[in-house]
Amino acid sequence: MNDAPQKHEMPGLTDLRQPIGACDAEIDAAVADAGLLPLLMSVVHITGSLDILVEAGRTQRPQYSTDLSGSIAPERAGLLRKRAAKAIRTWRNADCPPPYEPSEDELRQMIDTLAGKLLDPAYETLLAEELGFNGDARDFHWDKPVTGEQTARLPVIIVGAGLSGIVMGYRLSQAGIPFTIVEKNSGPGGTWFENRFPGARVDVPSHCYSFSFIRDKRWPDLFSAWPVLRAYFTDAVEQLGLREHIRYEAEIVRGVYDEAAKNWQVTLRSKSGEETLPFAALVSAVGQLNRPLIPHIDGEETFAGVRVHTSRWPEGLEYAGKKVIVIGTAATALQIVPELARDAAHLTVFQRSPTWVFVHPEYRRAIRPGEQWAIDYLPGYARWYRTILYNWALDGAPDYMIIDPDWTGGAQAVSAANDAARIRLTNGMKAAIGDHPELHEKLIPTYPPYVKRPNLGDGGFFRVMSQPNVTLCTEGVARFTKSGIFDATGVHHEADIVVYATGFRALEYLAPMQIIGRDGQTITEFWDDEPRAYLGITVPNFPNLFLMYGPGTNLGFNGNLFFNAECQARYISGCLKWMVEEKLAAVEVKPEVYAGYAGKIDEALAHFTWSHGGAGSWYKNKSGKVIANSPWPLVRYWDWTRAPDPADFNATPAMAV
Repeated sequence: MNDAPQKHEMPGLTDLRQPIGACDAEIDAAVADAGLLPLLMSVVHITGSLDILVEAGRTQRPQYSTDLSGSIAPERAGLLRKRAAKAIRTWRNADCPPPYEPSEDELRQMIDTLAGKLLDPAYETLLAEELGFNGDARDFHWDKPVTGEQTARLPVIIVGAGLSGIVMGYRLSQAGIPFTIVEKNSGPGGTWFENRFPGARVDVPSHCYSFSFIRDKRWPDLFSAWPVLRAYFTDAVEQLGLREHIRYEAEIVRGVYDEAAKNWQVTLRSKSGEETLPFAALVSAVGQLNRPLIPHIDGEETFAGVRVHTSRWPEGLEYAGKKVIVIGTAATALQIVPELARDAAHLTVFQRSPTWVFVHPEYRRAIRPGEQWAIDYLPGYARWYRTILYNWALDGAPDYMIIDPDWTGGAQAVSAANDAARIRLTNGMKAAIGDHPELHEKLIPTYPPYVKRPNLGDGGFFRVMSQPNVTLCTEGVARFTKSGIFDATGVHHEADIVVYATGFRALEYLAPMQIIGRDGQTITEFWDDEPRAYLGITVPNFPNLFLMYGPGTNLGFNGNLFFNAECQARYISGCLKWMVEEKLAAVEVKPEVYAGYAGKIDEALAHFTWSHGGAGSWYKNKSGKVIANSPWPLVRYWDWTRAPDPADFNATPAMAV
């Protein structure tokens, strides 16, 4: 019925820059730089043969997110690279004929080599979808003929123009369903619009921290800094034609479900005041990590210096030559502390509890020239590269996160696999800290790994702790003074600037919006202290309300939030498609479906380290129950969200016009 917007596909098999003009030396240099596993896959596309995979032999699962070696021995890897260079030269000399498209059986063998293990067949469809050789498998399509008049009856409001709001808007634009995106900031990107503190950088590899349908960014680094990510989202909004649909610097004050009209009456606040508008459906894409958690500390109002949360970093804040205090030592602190330590006259870091950190060997690495050449020119390389970065663990990480009820090896771990992970993490952290036993004791946790969110860094946080201008305080914050902070032992720490690296109010879903469903009950009252949603998306008594990155969808292992957002957008789009095609006014998940899913997720979460009592985390509610995380393998959640099951919902037909 509608002309689909332009597709934005990543270079794959036949849409690369052709022909290649690289000389032999340039090809050899590129092959030396390229990741070995995606390079082998590209050779299959070039030669039409799996012989190079046979020669590679058995591979092993990647050891970390950017490990593309397959654990192939260096001598054999060198021979494989020589063979790859020869194949590329032959292909070039033949004027780059169309790449070979593998059969299903061959694709299965390629995936197994990439994964380093035999996979459940269910993964094959998922990974083939991620590879995208046949285009955007998640794009919107109608199953029945519909008219513009029918879609016009279903206007949708999306709250937030971060990654979830952008993908949701794109899918609705494909469908021709009218929509408005409301964004409180002056630009898109959500987290990456707001977080611009020194050192802010993503901890997911850039090439997979992107939409599956618009991923042709030439990333400068393996893990991108915030300005690059902000630019990516700005470009995405423009390329996808979403700018005209977004109202910036506007907020949703409340949404009230009108039972008689079968719509949401949504009150928006902007610089021009408040207005209330009707929408058939309300999609929350506000995320979880956007409302700062700033602890109340006695005497804070007396402090004469600057107090700032990392997510509200003011432009131009000068910290060079100043005395700075940082409160917190989790993910944000890992990034900002080394930056502050470089230029501050003195830096004091308050640590409530230590955090487990994987010291990543490539965290600050730039993309190598030959690596970029392979992405640009080798058939299939970019897609296989993204797929292994995206799914490097292939749901194997729970091996280290499941509590073994028979474990008797000590309180420092919950299983033999978890203890092995502890040893690896400890060795990496000790190497970064250096020969400072007193810092080892303070900075290395005694609780099991993965109880809290595992953090990633290059070790800079640990290295600066031994600098003469850095003090690590583990005694706790007592109170502010005009010129600094007293710790719990009575020692005064002077400061010109106090930085809160204290995270977010992650479990206050949908706040500060007031969402009022059937019978006048707010969603906060409905949830009380246990926010839940079926598949993290729908809640009974709140018809036509859909959540993205809702309760129980934070990924504790494998994948990233782009994957989640695309799954959820497909599911929500499926609900809206069903409503249009079947002429429905409202859909609402059945209470028994909601309750059954809540019980299932609670049972699964109980087996994970996150439920261990060894340490608190933002995953848990006030009573210590894990609320935020998903215990499901990616393949299971992907399968559940491919399309809604009408049997899960109570549906209300639209009144005949």
